[in-house]
Amino acid sequence: MASKFQEQSHFEHDSPPASIHGAVRDESGSPSDAPGRGSDGASSNDHLQETAAAAPLTKRQKVKRHCGRFKWWYLGVGLVLLIILLPLLFTEIIPAITQDIVSSQGLPIMGGEFHALSPTELSVSLQTQLDTPLAADLDPTTLSIYNKETPDFSPFISVVLPKLHVNHKTPVVITNQTVKVTNETELVKWFDQVFDLPKVGLSVKGKPTVHLGALKMTTSLDKTIETKSLNGLNGFGIASLRLVYPPLDNGTNIKGTVNLPNAGVLTLGLGNLTLNLFSGDIKLGFVNIYDVVLPPGNNTRYFDGQLYLKELLPNLGAILDSQSAPLAAGNIELRASGNATMVNGMHIGYVEKVLNKKNLIATVPAITLLGDVIGSFTGNGSASLSDLLGDTFGNSTFIEGLLDHWKPIAGANSTKLSLKNIARSTPYGSRTIKAPATKSLLKMGLKLALAKL
Repeated sequence: MASKFQEQSHFEHDSPPASIHGAVRDESGSPSDAPGRGSDGASSNDHLQETAAAAPLTKRQKVKRHCGRFKWWYLGVGLVLLIILLPLLFTEIIPAITQDIVSSQGLPIMGGEFHALSPTELSVSLQTQLDTPLAADLDPTTLSIYNKETPDFSPFISVVLPKLHVNHKTPVVITNQTVKVTNETELVKWFDQVFDLPKVGLSVKGKPTVHLGALKMTTSLDKTIETKSLNGLNGFGIASLRLVYPPLDNGTNIKGTVNLPNAGVLTLGLGNLTLNLFSGDIKLGFVNIYDVVLPPGNNTRYFDGQLYLKELLPNLGAILDSQSAPLAAGNIELRASGNATMVNGMHIGYVEKVLNKKNLIATVPAITLLGDVIGSFTGNGSASLSDLLGDTFGNSTFIEGLLDHWKPIAGANSTKLSLKNIARSTPYGSRTIKAPATKSLLKMGLKLALAKL
Protein backbone atom coordinates (compact mmCIF):
# COMPACT_ATOMS: atom_id res chain seq x y z
CA MET A 1 0.00 0.00 0.00
CA ALA A 2 1.55 3.16 -1.06
CA SER A 3 2.08 5.84 1.53
CA LYS A 4 0.25 9.12 1.50
CA PHE A 5 3.54 11.00 0.87
CA GLN A 6 4.29 8.91 -2.15
CA GLU A 7 0.87 9.57 -3.45
CA GLN A 8 1.28 13.30 -3.03
CA SER A 9 4.76 13.38 -4.54
CA HIS A 10 3.69 11.44 -7.54
CA PHE A 11 3.41 13.50 -10.67
CA GLU A 12 2.61 12.65 -14.12
CA HIS A 13 5.15 12.84 -16.86
CA ASP A 14 2.97 15.01 -18.95
CA SER A 15 2.85 17.87 -16.44
CA PRO A 16 4.92 20.91 -17.43
CA PRO A 17 8.24 21.49 -15.57
CA ALA A 18 8.65 24.31 -13.11
CA SER A 19 10.93 27.24 -13.90
CA ILE A 20 13.88 28.27 -11.75
CA HIS A 21 11.65 30.78 -10.05
CA GLY A 22 9.01 28.18 -9.39
CA ALA A 23 6.77 29.19 -12.23
CA VAL A 24 5.26 26.38 -14.25
CA ARG A 25 6.12 26.52 -17.89
CA ASP A 26 3.44 25.85 -20.43
CA GLU A 27 3.90 23.64 -23.37
CA SER A 28 5.49 26.36 -25.42
CA GLY A 29 8.31 26.75 -22.84
CA SER A 30 7.26 30.15 -21.55
CA PRO A 31 6.58 30.55 -17.89
CA SER A 32 3.00 30.58 -16.98
CA ASP A 33 1.32 33.51 -15.38
CA ALA A 34 0.52 31.72 -12.24
CA PRO A 35 -0.84 34.06 -9.65
CA GLY A 36 1.47 35.05 -6.69
CA ARG A 37 4.89 34.71 -8.57
CA GLY A 38 7.15 37.33 -10.37
CA SER A 39 8.31 36.63 -13.88
CA ASP A 40 11.86 36.80 -15.35
CA GLY A 41 10.81 39.65 -17.67
CA ALA A 42 9.74 41.83 -14.78
CA SER A 43 13.11 41.28 -12.97
CA SER A 44 15.16 42.21 -16.09
CA ASN A 45 13.17 45.40 -16.62
CA ASP A 46 13.81 46.50 -13.02
CA HIS A 47 17.57 46.02 -13.45
CA LEU A 48 17.70 48.21 -16.57
CA GLN A 49 15.73 50.94 -14.86
CA GLU A 50 18.15 50.98 -11.89
CA THR A 51 21.18 51.28 -14.19
CA ALA A 52 19.62 54.14 -16.17
CA ALA A 53 18.74 55.99 -12.99
CA ALA A 54 22.44 55.93 -11.67
CA ALA A 55 24.21 59.46 -11.64
CA PRO A 56 26.92 60.05 -14.33
CA LEU A 57 30.64 60.41 -13.29
CA THR A 58 31.91 63.95 -12.58
CA LYS A 59 34.94 65.39 -14.35
CA ARG A 60 37.04 64.97 -11.23
CA GLN A 61 36.04 61.33 -10.96
CA LYS A 62 36.88 60.80 -14.60
CA VAL A 63 40.31 62.41 -14.13
CA LYS A 64 40.93 60.37 -11.01
CA ARG A 65 39.95 57.20 -12.81
CA HIS A 66 42.16 58.19 -15.75
CA CYS A 67 45.16 58.97 -13.57
CA GLY A 68 44.69 55.80 -11.62
CA ARG A 69 44.65 53.84 -14.85
CA PHE A 70 47.77 55.62 -16.34
CA LYS A 71 49.68 56.67 -13.20
CA TRP A 72 52.80 54.68 -13.97
CA TRP A 73 52.98 56.10 -17.45
CA TYR A 74 52.73 59.66 -16.13
CA LEU A 75 55.33 58.98 -13.45
CA GLY A 76 57.79 57.81 -16.07
CA VAL A 77 57.22 60.86 -18.27
CA GLY A 78 57.63 63.17 -15.23
CA LEU A 79 60.94 61.60 -14.29
CA VAL A 80 62.24 62.05 -17.83
CA LEU A 81 61.21 65.72 -17.83
CA LEU A 82 62.89 66.34 -14.46
CA ILE A 83 66.08 64.75 -15.69
CA ILE A 84 66.06 67.11 -18.68
CA LEU A 85 64.78 70.34 -17.04
CA LEU A 86 66.53 70.43 -13.66
CA PRO A 87 70.02 70.99 -15.13
CA LEU A 88 68.57 73.71 -17.37
CA LEU A 89 66.81 75.33 -14.40
CA PHE A 90 69.97 75.64 -12.32
CA THR A 91 72.48 76.29 -15.09
CA GLU A 92 70.50 78.48 -17.48
CA ILE A 93 67.11 79.71 -16.27
CA ILE A 94 67.90 80.94 -12.74
CA PRO A 95 71.25 82.50 -13.78
CA ALA A 96 69.49 84.27 -16.67
CA ILE A 97 66.86 85.68 -14.30
CA THR A 98 69.57 86.77 -11.85
CA GLN A 99 71.58 88.42 -14.64
CA ASP A 100 68.50 90.27 -15.79
CA ILE A 101 67.95 91.61 -12.25
CA VAL A 102 71.59 92.76 -12.02
CA SER A 103 71.47 94.41 -15.45
CA SER A 104 68.28 96.27 -14.57
CA GLN A 105 69.81 98.05 -11.56
CA GLY A 106 69.78 101.84 -12.00
CA LEU A 107 72.52 102.52 -9.40
CA PRO A 108 71.50 106.17 -8.91
CA ILE A 109 74.29 108.28 -7.39
CA MET A 110 72.77 109.97 -4.35
CA GLY A 111 76.02 111.48 -3.13
CA GLY A 112 79.73 110.97 -2.91
CA GLU A 113 83.14 112.56 -2.59
CA PHE A 114 86.31 112.68 -4.66
CA HIS A 115 89.32 114.07 -2.77
CA ALA A 116 92.76 114.49 -4.31
CA LEU A 117 95.36 112.90 -2.00
CA SER A 118 98.46 112.80 -4.16
CA PRO A 119 99.42 112.78 -7.86
CA THR A 120 98.55 109.07 -7.97
CA GLU A 121 95.81 108.62 -5.37
CA LEU A 122 92.24 109.67 -4.66
CA SER A 123 89.89 109.17 -1.74
CA VAL A 124 86.50 108.04 -3.05
CA SER A 125 83.11 107.78 -1.33
CA LEU A 126 79.84 106.94 -3.08
CA GLN A 127 76.22 106.44 -2.03
CA THR A 128 73.89 104.50 -4.31
CA GLN A 129 71.06 101.93 -4.09
CA LEU A 130 70.15 98.42 -5.25
CA ASP A 131 66.53 97.35 -5.80
CA THR A 132 65.92 93.59 -6.01
CA PRO A 133 62.65 91.59 -6.08
CA LEU A 134 64.04 88.90 -3.76
CA ALA A 135 66.65 88.54 -1.05
CA ALA A 136 70.21 87.72 -2.06
CA ASP A 137 73.80 88.04 -0.82
CA LEU A 138 76.60 89.68 -2.79
CA ASP A 139 80.28 88.99 -2.29
CA PRO A 140 82.72 91.96 -2.25
CA THR A 141 83.00 93.16 -5.84
CA THR A 142 85.62 95.28 -7.60
CA LEU A 143 84.01 97.91 -9.83
CA SER A 144 86.18 99.53 -12.51
CA ILE A 145 85.32 103.15 -13.39
CA TYR A 146 86.01 104.12 -16.98
CA ASN A 147 84.96 106.36 -19.89
CA LYS A 148 82.34 104.74 -22.11
CA GLU A 149 83.43 106.82 -25.11
CA THR A 150 86.94 105.35 -25.11
CA PRO A 151 87.04 102.46 -27.62
CA ASP A 152 89.35 100.30 -25.53
CA PHE A 153 88.33 99.47 -21.98
CA SER A 154 90.68 101.65 -19.90
CA PRO A 155 89.57 102.11 -16.27
CA PHE A 156 91.13 105.08 -14.47
CA ILE A 157 90.24 103.97 -10.91
CA SER A 158 88.61 100.98 -9.21
CA VAL A 159 86.49 100.83 -6.07
CA VAL A 160 85.41 97.81 -4.01
CA LEU A 161 81.72 97.20 -3.37
CA PRO A 162 81.42 95.75 0.17
CA LYS A 163 79.69 92.45 1.01
CA LEU A 164 75.95 93.06 0.94
CA HIS A 165 72.65 91.44 1.84
CA VAL A 166 70.07 92.97 -0.49
CA ASN A 167 66.30 92.73 -0.33
CA HIS A 168 64.17 95.20 -2.27
CA LYS A 169 65.57 98.76 -1.88
CA THR A 170 68.94 98.48 -0.17
CA PRO A 171 71.40 101.39 0.32
CA VAL A 172 74.97 100.81 -0.86
CA VAL A 173 77.74 102.93 0.68
CA ILE A 174 81.42 103.11 -0.27
CA THR A 175 83.29 105.17 2.35
CA ASN A 176 86.71 106.83 2.06
CA GLN A 177 88.40 104.24 -0.13
CA THR A 178 91.91 105.22 -1.14
CA VAL A 179 92.29 104.23 -4.79
CA LYS A 180 95.17 104.32 -7.24
CA VAL A 181 94.98 106.29 -10.46
CA THR A 182 95.54 103.63 -13.11
CA ASN A 183 95.13 105.85 -16.17
CA GLU A 184 95.69 109.60 -15.68
CA THR A 185 94.73 110.45 -19.27
CA GLU A 186 91.30 108.89 -18.85
CA LEU A 187 90.85 110.50 -15.41
CA VAL A 188 91.67 113.93 -16.87
CA LYS A 189 89.16 113.30 -19.65
CA TRP A 190 86.46 112.47 -17.10
CA PHE A 191 87.31 115.41 -14.78
CA ASP A 192 87.19 117.70 -17.82
CA GLN A 193 83.58 116.64 -18.41
CA VAL A 194 82.79 117.02 -14.71
CA PHE A 195 83.89 120.67 -14.84
CA ASP A 196 82.28 121.58 -18.16
CA LEU A 197 78.97 119.72 -18.40
CA PRO A 198 75.71 120.00 -16.43
CA LYS A 199 75.56 116.18 -16.33
CA VAL A 200 78.28 113.60 -16.69
CA GLY A 201 78.31 109.84 -17.20
CA LEU A 202 80.05 107.54 -14.72
CA SER A 203 80.61 104.11 -16.28
CA VAL A 204 81.23 101.10 -14.02
CA LYS A 205 82.03 97.49 -14.86
CA GLY A 206 82.35 94.45 -12.60
CA LYS A 207 81.39 90.81 -11.99
CA PRO A 208 79.28 90.52 -8.82
CA THR A 209 78.92 87.04 -7.29
CA VAL A 210 75.31 86.49 -6.16
CA HIS A 211 74.12 83.91 -3.64
CA LEU A 212 70.47 82.75 -3.73
CA GLY A 213 70.36 80.36 -0.82
CA ALA A 214 72.73 77.55 -1.74
CA LEU A 215 72.95 78.70 -5.36
CA LYS A 216 76.04 80.71 -6.33
CA MET A 217 76.14 82.65 -9.60
CA THR A 218 78.64 85.06 -11.17
CA THR A 219 76.94 87.89 -13.04
CA SER A 220 78.16 90.77 -15.19
CA LEU A 221 77.55 94.47 -14.46
CA ASP A 222 78.27 97.15 -17.06
CA LYS A 223 76.37 100.35 -16.39
CA THR A 224 76.71 104.05 -17.23
CA ILE A 225 75.19 106.24 -14.53
CA GLU A 226 74.34 109.86 -15.26
CA THR A 227 74.87 112.39 -12.48
CA LYS A 228 74.85 116.18 -12.13
CA SER A 229 78.22 117.93 -12.32
CA LEU A 230 79.79 121.41 -12.05
CA ASN A 231 78.33 122.94 -15.23
CA GLY A 232 81.38 125.10 -15.86
CA LEU A 233 81.32 126.51 -12.30
CA ASN A 234 78.45 128.67 -13.48
CA GLY A 235 78.02 131.43 -10.89
CA PHE A 236 81.73 131.80 -10.13
CA GLY A 237 82.45 135.29 -8.87
CA ILE A 238 84.49 137.51 -6.59
CA ALA A 239 82.25 138.35 -3.65
CA SER A 240 84.59 140.87 -1.99
CA LEU A 241 88.05 142.34 -2.56
CA ARG A 242 90.31 144.25 -0.19
CA LEU A 243 93.68 145.75 -0.96
CA VAL A 244 96.48 145.21 1.56
CA TYR A 245 99.09 147.98 1.80
CA PRO A 246 101.87 147.80 2.56
CA PRO A 247 102.06 144.27 1.14
CA LEU A 248 102.81 141.37 3.44
CA ASP A 249 106.27 139.83 3.50
CA ASN A 250 105.25 137.20 0.96
CA GLY A 251 104.01 139.89 -1.44
CA THR A 252 100.29 139.49 -0.68
CA ASN A 253 98.44 142.74 -1.38
CA ILE A 254 94.87 141.58 -1.95
CA LYS A 255 92.45 139.52 0.11
CA GLY A 256 88.80 138.67 -0.34
CA THR A 257 86.18 136.01 -0.83
CA VAL A 258 85.15 134.09 -3.91
CA ASN A 259 82.06 132.00 -4.69
CA LEU A 260 82.74 128.53 -6.09
CA PRO A 261 79.37 126.94 -6.93
CA ASN A 262 78.90 123.18 -7.24
CA ALA A 263 75.78 122.27 -9.21
CA GLY A 264 76.44 118.53 -8.89
CA VAL A 265 75.91 115.89 -6.21
CA LEU A 266 79.57 114.92 -5.74
CA THR A 267 81.74 116.78 -3.22
CA LEU A 268 85.13 117.63 -4.76
CA GLY A 269 88.28 118.11 -2.67
CA LEU A 270 90.87 119.86 -4.82
CA GLY A 271 93.50 121.08 -2.34
CA ASN A 272 95.13 124.51 -2.63
CA LEU A 273 94.27 126.35 -5.85
CA THR A 274 96.20 129.17 -7.47
CA LEU A 275 94.27 131.07 -10.15
CA ASN A 276 95.64 133.68 -12.53
CA LEU A 277 93.59 136.87 -12.95
CA PHE A 278 93.25 138.56 -16.33
CA SER A 279 91.54 141.56 -17.84
CA GLY A 280 91.25 140.60 -21.46
CA ASP A 281 94.69 139.20 -22.24
CA ILE A 282 96.49 141.30 -19.62
CA LYS A 283 97.53 139.38 -16.53
CA LEU A 284 96.61 141.39 -13.43
CA GLY A 285 97.92 139.03 -10.76
CA PHE A 286 96.91 135.80 -9.02
CA VAL A 287 94.92 134.55 -6.04
CA ASN A 288 95.41 131.58 -3.72
CA ILE A 289 92.39 129.64 -2.43
CA TYR A 290 93.28 127.22 0.34
CA ASP A 291 91.93 123.75 1.18
CA VAL A 292 89.26 123.85 -1.49
CA VAL A 293 86.44 121.41 -0.73
CA LEU A 294 83.29 121.97 -2.77
CA PRO A 295 80.11 120.31 -1.46
CA PRO A 296 76.95 120.74 -3.54
CA GLY A 297 75.66 124.32 -3.58
CA ASN A 298 77.34 127.72 -3.33
CA ASN A 299 80.67 127.78 -1.52
CA THR A 300 82.29 130.99 -0.25
CA ARG A 301 86.04 130.63 0.17
CA TYR A 302 88.64 133.13 1.37
CA PHE A 303 91.58 133.99 -0.84
CA ASP A 304 94.72 136.10 -0.84
CA GLY A 305 97.09 136.96 -3.62
CA GLN A 306 98.96 139.60 -5.51
CA LEU A 307 97.75 142.37 -7.79
CA TYR A 308 100.49 143.58 -10.14
CA LEU A 309 100.02 147.28 -9.39
CA LYS A 310 103.15 148.43 -11.21
CA GLU A 311 101.94 146.74 -14.37
CA LEU A 312 98.63 148.61 -14.49
CA LEU A 313 99.82 151.88 -16.03
CA PRO A 314 101.74 150.47 -19.00
CA ASN A 315 98.71 148.34 -19.84
CA LEU A 316 95.99 150.78 -18.87
CA GLY A 317 94.79 151.31 -22.44
CA ALA A 318 94.45 147.59 -23.14
CA ILE A 319 92.76 147.03 -19.78
CA LEU A 320 90.20 149.77 -20.36
CA ASP A 321 89.48 148.55 -23.88
CA SER A 322 88.95 144.99 -22.60
CA GLN A 323 86.45 146.36 -20.08
CA SER A 324 84.46 148.52 -22.52
CA ALA A 325 81.60 146.05 -22.97
CA PRO A 326 81.27 145.09 -19.27
CA LEU A 327 81.55 148.74 -18.19
CA ALA A 328 78.70 149.62 -20.52
CA ALA A 329 76.56 147.41 -18.26
CA GLY A 330 78.11 148.86 -15.10
CA ASN A 331 80.35 145.86 -14.42
CA ILE A 332 83.99 144.88 -14.37
CA GLU A 333 84.81 141.49 -15.85
CA LEU A 334 87.78 139.45 -14.66
CA ARG A 335 88.93 136.17 -16.12
CA ALA A 336 90.48 133.46 -13.95
CA SER A 337 92.34 130.37 -15.10
CA GLY A 338 94.22 127.67 -13.28
CA ASN A 339 97.86 128.06 -12.35
CA ALA A 340 98.60 125.32 -9.83
CA THR A 341 96.84 122.74 -7.64
CA MET A 342 98.75 121.53 -4.58
CA VAL A 343 98.10 118.92 -1.89
CA ASN A 344 100.70 118.44 0.83
CA GLY A 345 103.24 120.32 -1.29
CA MET A 346 102.67 118.09 -4.34
CA HIS A 347 101.26 119.19 -7.69
CA ILE A 348 98.06 117.31 -8.58
CA GLY A 349 98.47 116.80 -12.30
CA TYR A 350 95.04 115.37 -13.04
CA VAL A 351 93.45 118.56 -11.65
CA GLU A 352 95.98 121.04 -13.05
CA LYS A 353 95.57 119.65 -16.56
CA VAL A 354 91.87 120.45 -16.34
CA LEU A 355 91.84 123.80 -14.52
CA ASN A 356 94.82 125.28 -16.34
CA LYS A 357 92.89 125.36 -19.60
CA LYS A 358 89.61 126.61 -18.14
CA ASN A 359 88.48 130.24 -18.20
CA LEU A 360 86.23 131.27 -15.34
CA ILE A 361 84.54 134.64 -15.78
CA ALA A 362 83.82 136.76 -12.70
CA THR A 363 81.51 139.70 -13.28
CA VAL A 364 81.59 142.27 -10.48
CA PRO A 365 79.48 145.46 -10.30
CA ALA A 366 81.93 148.35 -10.80
CA ILE A 367 80.53 150.37 -7.91
CA THR A 368 80.79 147.36 -5.57
CA LEU A 369 84.39 146.68 -6.51
CA LEU A 370 85.30 150.34 -6.23
CA GLY A 371 83.60 150.55 -2.84
CA ASP A 372 85.55 147.52 -1.59
CA VAL A 373 88.84 149.03 -2.78
CA ILE A 374 88.13 152.43 -1.23
CA GLY A 375 86.97 150.76 1.97
CA SER A 376 90.33 149.01 2.22
CA PHE A 377 91.97 152.36 2.98
CA THR A 378 89.25 154.36 4.68
CA GLY A 379 87.98 151.72 7.09
CA ASN A 380 90.80 151.60 9.65
CA GLY A 381 93.26 154.21 8.42
CA SER A 382 96.07 151.68 8.46
CA ALA A 383 97.01 152.27 4.81
CA SER A 384 97.32 155.28 2.56
CA LEU A 385 95.66 155.31 -0.84
CA SER A 386 98.06 158.06 -1.98
CA ASP A 387 100.98 155.73 -1.19
CA LEU A 388 99.31 152.98 -3.20
CA LEU A 389 98.66 155.30 -6.15
CA GLY A 390 102.21 156.61 -5.89
CA ASP A 391 103.52 153.07 -6.24
CA THR A 392 101.18 152.45 -9.11
CA PHE A 393 101.36 155.64 -11.16
CA GLY A 394 104.28 157.63 -9.74
CA ASN A 395 102.29 160.26 -7.83
CA SER A 396 98.71 161.35 -7.15
CA THR A 397 99.14 164.52 -9.22
CA PHE A 398 99.42 162.36 -12.29
CA ILE A 399 96.13 160.68 -11.42
CA GLU A 400 94.42 164.02 -10.98
CA GLY A 401 95.77 165.07 -14.35
CA LEU A 402 94.53 161.80 -15.84
CA LEU A 403 91.07 162.40 -14.42
CA ASP A 404 90.97 165.86 -15.96
CA HIS A 405 90.98 164.19 -19.36
CA TRP A 406 87.70 162.40 -18.53
CA LYS A 407 85.47 165.28 -19.56
CA PRO A 408 82.10 164.67 -21.12
CA ILE A 409 81.52 166.04 -24.56
CA ALA A 410 77.97 167.03 -25.48
CA GLY A 411 76.48 165.00 -28.28
CA ALA A 412 73.25 164.82 -30.23
CA ASN A 413 71.63 162.84 -27.42
CA SER A 414 72.01 164.70 -24.11
CA THR A 415 71.63 161.43 -22.16
CA LYS A 416 74.82 160.01 -23.70
CA LEU A 417 78.30 161.10 -22.74
CA SER A 418 81.61 160.70 -24.50
CA LEU A 419 85.12 161.22 -23.27
CA LYS A 420 88.24 162.68 -24.80
CA ASN A 421 91.10 160.45 -25.58
CA ILE A 422 93.46 159.81 -22.70
CA ALA A 423 96.92 161.21 -23.43
CA ARG A 424 99.57 158.97 -22.00
CA SER A 425 103.20 158.23 -22.74
CA THR A 426 102.68 154.54 -23.40
CA PRO A 427 103.09 152.47 -26.54
CA TYR A 428 99.30 152.26 -26.83
CA GLY A 429 98.98 155.96 -27.72
CA SER A 430 95.68 157.77 -27.58
CA ARG A 431 92.51 155.69 -27.43
CA THR A 432 88.86 156.59 -27.32
CA ILE A 433 87.36 155.34 -24.05
CA LYS A 434 83.99 153.72 -24.44
CA ALA A 435 81.11 153.34 -21.93
CA PRO A 436 81.56 156.95 -20.69
CA ALA A 437 78.76 156.92 -18.13
CA THR A 438 80.33 154.06 -16.18
CA LYS A 439 83.82 155.50 -16.45
CA SER A 440 82.56 158.84 -15.21
CA LEU A 441 81.27 156.97 -12.16
CA LEU A 442 84.71 155.42 -11.75
CA LYS A 443 86.24 158.92 -12.03
CA MET A 444 84.01 160.20 -9.26
CA GLY A 445 85.02 157.33 -7.03
CA LEU A 446 88.72 157.95 -7.53
CA LYS A 447 88.29 161.64 -6.81
CA LEU A 448 86.38 160.77 -3.66
CA ALA A 449 89.21 158.51 -2.56
CA LEU A 450 91.75 161.28 -3.12
CA ALA A 451 89.59 163.76 -1.21
CA LYS A 452 89.57 161.50 1.83
CA LEU A 453 93.35 161.46 2.06
